[in-house]
Amino acid sequence: MRKKYILILLCSFLFPVSGSLYAQDSLKTKTVDESTVTHTGEEPVKAGADAQKDEGGLALESTAAEAPTYLDFLVAGKYIAFLILSLVGLSLLFGRWVNYWVRLVMLAVAFVLFGLDYIYPLHPSPMCGVTKLIMFRFTWGEYFPQFVAMFVAIFLPSLIGRKLFCGWVCPLGALQDLINKIPHKFHFKNFSFKLFNGIRIALFLMFILVFFGVMEHLAWLAKELDVPTTSQLWRAYSAYSIYDPINFFELLHWNLNTTFYILFPILVIASLLLYRPFCYMVCPIGLLTWLVEKISPGRIRIDHSTCNDCSICFTKAPCPTIKPLVMGEKMIPDCTSCGECLDSCPKNSISFGFIPKPSRGVKK
Repeated sequence: MRKKYILILLCSFLFPVSGSLYAQDSLKTKTVDESTVTHTGEEPVKAGADAQKDEGGLALESTAAEAPTYLDFLVAGKYIAFLILSLVGLSLLFGRWVNYWVRLVMLAVAFVLFGLDYIYPLHPSPMCGVTKLIMFRFTWGEYFPQFVAMFVAIFLPSLIGRKLFCGWVCPLGALQDLINKIPHKFHFKNFSFKLFNGIRIALFLMFILVFFGVMEHLAWLAKELDVPTTSQLWRAYSAYSIYDPINFFELLHWNLNTTFYILFPILVIASLLLYRPFCYMVCPIGLLTWLVEKISPGRIRIDHSTCNDCSICFTKAPCPTIKPLVMGEKMIPDCTSCGECLDSCPKNSISFGFIPKPSRGVKK
């Protein structure tokens, strides 16, 4: 069994790294990479030069290379690595091969691959894959392929299994999870999910309302000033988001500035006390994938016909999800499909699968 674990974990690390070779080849012929649209909303760099004119005024043919599409990005090494880790996580869950140590190593793999800004730099970040996808669509008038690719890479696995991206790929989630596993006496597992989720919903609604509300006034101002929608005015607005000051994904660029020295200690302290606090209270991806959970067929399932209410899983699982899930409550906190509850059940009443188990309704 140990050899099987080692083989799976080695594959989960080596296959994504080897995928970078294909990524480099697939994007070599393209002149626009993921840096063409920055977090600050700078104008995209157009592929190649326009037709040039010689001294006689004759136009020379442009040898401009075609800009990459979202499909080009999806077959890049980083996104192949996303897919591989999601599939490895799915396999471990179905095989009931997840335990504390397997989970610890998989979190470390995700963090090393995507969180150190070395092997696969996190640009654009998952948060930008959602927020900037919306913002640039309505300011620049198009969907930029790198944001579309990130959006697809996040939500496609999440449609198959609950929060597969969040639980097995996301480097910020992995960092919070790893910090939370540091042994100490002050874990607060049973925090108020309604409160945290309410804050998360409020932030997302503020983002939407502020964006579209200000955009209308900005369009009026642009018209009055007779400036095009591709002017600096619109570019500056495209860079603005209510999430920008609290985008903890930016910490994973490891720029040791004032923002880092303020936000990183907050993240560490909060993660020591709570399970994935950023995910439950701030992250728009966490909110949207929580909604997607309702239709994801792959999920943790409880067989109430064999469950004897021992509550061992309540203690051993790190997340706040398993207790309300076993109790049959309607409001279930985000399930990241970490799978640590699988190994905790002595009756094997907890499983991951697509087929519902016998249920006995809500417990009092």
